[in-house]
Amino acid sequence: MLRVNDLRLTRHALLGAASIGVLTLATPQISLAQEGAASSGFDEIIVSAQRREQSAQDVPISLQSFDSDAIDRQSISEASDYLALTPNVSFTQDGETGSRGVNISIRGVGDVDLGEVTVANSIGYYIDELSVGSVANGVINPQLQDMERIEVLRGPQGTYFGRNSSGGALNLTTKKPTDEFFASLEGQYGSFDTWGVNGVVNLPLTEGLAARFVASYEESDGIIKNVNPNGTPSSDSEFLNLRGSIRATPRDNVTIDFSANYTDEDEGLDPTVATGVLDLDTQSIFGSDFIPVETVGVYPQNQRFTDKDAQEENLKEYLILNGRVQIDFDGFMIRSITGYVDSSSDRFADLDGIFADTLVRENHYDGNSFSQEIRIQSTGENTLDWTVGGIYAKDEIDQFNSIRSGAVGSILHPNTGLVTGLLPPIPAGFRINENNRAFETKSIAFFFDGTYHLNERVDLTAGGRYTHDKVTNNFFGTVAFEGAVPDAAGSDSFNDFSPRVALTYHWADGVSTYATVSKGYKSGGLDYIQSGAMAGVQPFLPEKLWNYEIGLKLAAYDNRLLVNAAAFYIDWKDLQIQTNFLAVPGDISSAVELTQNATGARNIGFEIDAQAMVADGFVISGGYGYIDSEFDDFPVAILAGGSQVDLTGRTLPRTPKVTWNAAAQYDTAISNSINGFARIEAFGRSSSFSDLEAVSQSILGLPQFPYRAPHFGVVNIRMGVSSGNVSLSGFVENLFEEDYYTSTSENFGLAGMRVRPNPRRYGIRLKVSTGAL
Repeated sequence: MLRVNDLRLTRHALLGAASIGVLTLATPQISLAQEGAASSGFDEIIVSAQRREQSAQDVPISLQSFDSDAIDRQSISEASDYLALTPNVSFTQDGETGSRGVNISIRGVGDVDLGEVTVANSIGYYIDELSVGSVANGVINPQLQDMERIEVLRGPQGTYFGRNSSGGALNLTTKKPTDEFFASLEGQYGSFDTWGVNGVVNLPLTEGLAARFVASYEESDGIIKNVNPNGTPSSDSEFLNLRGSIRATPRDNVTIDFSANYTDEDEGLDPTVATGVLDLDTQSIFGSDFIPVETVGVYPQNQRFTDKDAQEENLKEYLILNGRVQIDFDGFMIRSITGYVDSSSDRFADLDGIFADTLVRENHYDGNSFSQEIRIQSTGENTLDWTVGGIYAKDEIDQFNSIRSGAVGSILHPNTGLVTGLLPPIPAGFRINENNRAFETKSIAFFFDGTYHLNERVDLTAGGRYTHDKVTNNFFGTVAFEGAVPDAAGSDSFNDFSPRVALTYHWADGVSTYATVSKGYKSGGLDYIQSGAMAGVQPFLPEKLWNYEIGLKLAAYDNRLLVNAAAFYIDWKDLQIQTNFLAVPGDISSAVELTQNATGARNIGFEIDAQAMVADGFVISGGYGYIDSEFDDFPVAILAGGSQVDLTGRTLPRTPKVTWNAAAQYDTAISNSINGFARIEAFGRSSSFSDLEAVSQSILGLPQFPYRAPHFGVVNIRMGVSSGNVSLSGFVENLFEEDYYTSTSENFGLAGMRVRPNPRRYGIRLKVSTGAL
């Protein structure tokens, strides 16, 4: 029997599919109408979504692409800048992984709930074909300077990308060294006393050898100020990014690329403020009638100040080494990709979140990842375009986690005058819960893919990837509550074959539709449970999903109109749900992090994006995404506080039903020597649950703030002028000061859960180069 929600989602899905069908029927006439006209529209968009350069309109994948001009004009410097402009892609910023940390969901597929670290991600992150997602803290967001292209791929990308890309992949390509000298220098200044400088130098060294160097530095006072003189003064930050690359062509058919990228991120306070609403764990320890400690106000009235006594800091370092060798033969080529990623993350946090030194948290993570891929694929125009290859990868992550008491065990509540804190008082510096963890994953995979051009209109694509993962975990040096298991170790192996089949029909020049069936896979793993009947190492299953998709690609009116649309149904099994709770109610030392497997979920929806050149220099664009998602069968979900709830039929966390964006940009010649541009853009999304605890609040009919992240719409404006090799531009982001946050942050705390505000920002940029801009 269909439920009301099923009827609603079916209506939306049929609307999306019908839209694609109507556009398909109309497009042959559009294409015929443009025959014989001179081309004056958009340049062809080239992507490497299938590990070969192709027109985006020929690839049977739902994707969004940003070229180097778009990256520059839209001031894209980090992931959130382009993810916000991509339908059916959402992200959360909790502040715990720094001001740049983002957790990504594509079509509702992502890490449903995050624990201290996510070893296997649901979204692949690739820079120059190298997976960089397996870093120490599970989150990477490098600064985006001197980029050639950014691609956001929706749906499982296992055939080509593998490595835990069941939801989709981010495919980033940097600019490579060339045989011409080039140099540029850019300075910028903005709100919160934020300033930075970026530089690029390209050097032709000798015939067949060139080098390129990129450097960027940014410093900011941060959006949050601390009124407590004993604590870190602000959420200030320093970001340094260095990249050097070399390209050698010792022979006509041999290309060697090597790059080294170093990133250092130093930040102070978590960029969050308190809400005054206690989470379940805090209530279980201090009682549901406990009054939050509030001294500087709560969100949304307070979005700038906090009162913390601890010296908070968040430090991260990354080193990415990437070596690629390509040898071209007659009709095919061989490519080797060798990569190494070394990363570290140190976080010292004020766990109680108030003015008193009651509880502190310390995390230190070290990680390294090595991979070697060999790929052989056809080149040139063929009846069959094929690719075969294999990859070996090894990821290692070491963690140190500690929760300990501060200088005081109890305080006088400033609002009630009552004694509160950890009762009975415990010694200063007492290690309440401390452990070391070591994770190792070894993975080997073989993949193949081929596109057979049956005739001028029909393409059949089929491929697959076989993966073998071995996961080993060690837990040792634990200091914890009485009865806990101090040390444990275990390992497990997982095997998977993920196929992909796509059928594309080219109705006319610039018009095609496709249907795709693909499978996604995310490796299983092991948990270490310290307490009770679950004590020891507990395995959890891999995630697997099937994606069923139909899509439209349209380029019409001399390439002045581009439309891409897709509708999809995702059947998701054994979702990995990470949750934290207290094994001993009321005892913070018994905190347990557990990964459950929900029986299943399903996501259904559609996305459409379009851009039109309505006049020379004037472009409008927009996108809309809709998702209806729910757990199919999840009767026993363990939440914070140790409570259990039936989540069957409930919406998945971090999955807004609607995402949208719109933009208009005008480029014009102001004079013979001066060009100018103006751009206005808007983006937004509907409300979404922050985590499973938020979903349970809705079931119980309790207040939704701050568990449910609000719907929002944000407007940005950008404009600039250029003359020869000099450009000046400015921007205002969140023009109308929309109050919003994307997720709750550190839930535990005596001042309540915390959220990250998004204030209005403004800035200017001045750029000088050796060539015209």
